[in-house]
Amino acid sequence: MLDAEEASLHARLLTILPAATAGSQLFLNAVNSPNSTARYSHEDADDLFSSAQRCMELRAELGLDVAGSVADNFLIACREAASGDAHRRGPRKLAEWLLTKITS
Repeated sequence: MLDAEEASLHARLLTILPAATAGSQLFLNAVNSPNSTARYSHEDADDLFSSAQRCMELRAELGLDVAGSVADNFLIACREAASGDAHRRGPRKLAEWLLTKITS
């Protein structure tokens, strides 16, 4: 189950991230963002967030390291996008960072 979920998440991100570098709010979603902000999110944002959470849960259940996984990196980007940090990266920079992380 974990392999299938991670492969699906990875493939979907590889498809979506190049377009997200144009500024799409891929990292804001109904779970980690205020409703007023989340409504401007990419149409797949909630589904990707849920998939990443499932991957993290499955990894934890299996006793596997979660740090550095595709799901972990995606959730890091989501947390940063939703943070109040004045120096946080915007959606373009986060998409570029994540694309680099999952392709290297």
